[in-house]
Amino acid sequence: MDYLDPRKRRYYNVRLIVGYVLVAIVIGLATVIVVYGANGYGFNTKTGQIVENGLLFVDSKPGGAEIFLNGVDKQTATSARMILPAGNYTLTLKKPGYRDWTRTFALNGQSVGRYVYPFLFPVNPKFTNLRTYKTAPGIITESPSRHWLLVENNSLSGQSPVFNQYDTTTLDKTQPAVTRVSLPANLLTKYSAASKLTVVEWSTDNNNVLLKHTYPGGSEFIVFDRAKPSESFNVNTTFSVSPDAVSLYNKSVSQLYIYDKTSGTLRLANVSDQTLGQPIIKGALAYKSYAKNLVIYVTANNEPAGRVAAKIWDNGKVYTLFEFKAGRYYLIDLAQYQGDFYYFAGSDAEGRVNIFKNPLNDLTDTATGKAIAFLSLSLPGAAAGSFSDNAQFIGLENGQHFAVYDLQTGDAYNYSVKDPLAANMEWMDGDRYIGESSGAILVMDYDGSNPQRLGSTNLPVGGYFSGNYNHLLTLVPDSKNSGVILQDVDMRAGTDLPKQ
Repeated sequence: MDYLDPRKRRYYNVRLIVGYVLVAIVIGLATVIVVYGANGYGFNTKTGQIVENGLLFVDSKPGGAEIFLNGVDKQTATSARMILPAGNYTLTLKKPGYRDWTRTFALNGQSVGRYVYPFLFPVNPKFTNLRTYKTAPGIITESPSRHWLLVENNSLSGQSPVFNQYDTTTLDKTQPAVTRVSLPANLLTKYSAASKLTVVEWSTDNNNVLLKHTYPGGSEFIVFDRAKPSESFNVNTTFSVSPDAVSLYNKSVSQLYIYDKTSGTLRLANVSDQTLGQPIIKGALAYKSYAKNLVIYVTANNEPAGRVAAKIWDNGKVYTLFEFKAGRYYLIDLAQYQGDFYYFAGSDAEGRVNIFKNPLNDLTDTATGKAIAFLSLSLPGAAAGSFSDNAQFIGLENGQHFAVYDLQTGDAYNYSVKDPLAANMEWMDGDRYIGESSGAILVMDYDGSNPQRLGSTNLPVGGYFSGNYNHLLTLVPDSKNSGVILQDVDMRAGTDLPKQ
């Protein structure tokens, strides 16, 4: 029998051992390939070299844009996931009827690049005139959801301001929905042609907007309920105060922060029982609140001449964030991004803001008791500072000059725009600025790239987008008369346009 033959048994054992060795080699090579692949390495079949790879995510609004890398059509469209060798790239997105979007970037080995925010603007936007106003509206403002647009109609004289209220979800209809709402009569003090309304902020219920009414000899604050105008109220008369500033507690009209500049006091007012509490902060030169029981403010109390301190009021407890030069403008704000709290504070005289991550963790630590800024974002003479809508970016502005910091990537940008701006630019969304430059709507990415001009405007903020960003509403000069026209700029083109 074969298995009793020593030679054949040896031959069989040798073949078995060789088989095991080959299987082990294959498993080992597969393991190496998997490990290298998992760690961002690949194999170049042309050169035989091992290369480091990175991962790239690309998306756009609208979707379906062709992706080009270094001028080469990648034969794929947004949204896409691509594994690429580490290196320098120029990414270009193209779609018929839209302007190209482009950006140069470096993709490092074992890193992830995310360009999922590009917004493609039409080459030739479609303009639709919605209404002509004989005189420029005193205010035009939009709810946080971008559902409701309020336009003050100054041509309608009466005892109180009148607004045209546009439902932006109906802009694709032949006749978009518009209604007329007005403040209750006699709610305002000395309302006349000399009166001026300005928007302070909206509540998150998208119904209430806090307004400041300035009239000859004084000013007052009004909470206007656009859904139920009869429930609007005058803050000054309700609480028998004459504040210099009012803001919403936790973005709701149930409670209000009442600020007196002369004394620097900040008090909390309860709307339901019309009571005004004792000062929670004294000596504040400027303040900014966030959610419930959290305020960052600037004070000169107990500070050397020419110096101020940024402090945090946390539900009755006060902590000193840091000290800096006193100035004309104070740049302070706080927001939450990816579960962490970020604060920034500084002044125009300081020429920079210090940025802190979760400073209360350090300030409440008995061992340290001191917060350390992880970055100073510099911009000499900066007069405005803010977080983007998604809180990923911190932006500073001084006229045409910008400084922006990306909390996600840790990158900082300093740049200037070419033409003068009518006012400080606003965040269009989480990734772009919008404003007016030389009579035109200007939109640009957070770093100043991909600047776009979208037509004429009389609005310093450029315009207001609908909730789906398919429409941009703005004011343009009326060429026939001295008034203005509320205009709808359609952000779609080609096959994305609605069928008639």
